[in-house]
Amino acid sequence: MKSLIDRMRPFFAKVKLRGNKWIFVTPAAEGPRVSGPLAQMLPLSFDYFGMKFTGRVLAKVYEKGEIKQNQRELGRAFKFGTSL
Repeated sequence: MKSLIDRMRPFFAKVKLRGNKWIFVTPAAEGPRVSGPLAQMLPLSFDYFGMKFTGRVLAKVYEKGEIKQNQRELGRAFKFGTSL
């Protein structure tokens, strides 16, 4: 988390990120239960940069490419993406 914020600081100084929208998408073997704390911290951090949090998609997958078999999560992510 610290590395992410450190790398974004130059953009903050130039106000290049202000007003931009962002989403949080993450796959995790344990699903949203373990990604939850990170998903709660990120909106606070990006708010500091003046960015607008649009939403999150937390998918439960383990292996690379496994998400392709999870039609429910893909449908949810697609629906979310088209709503932007």
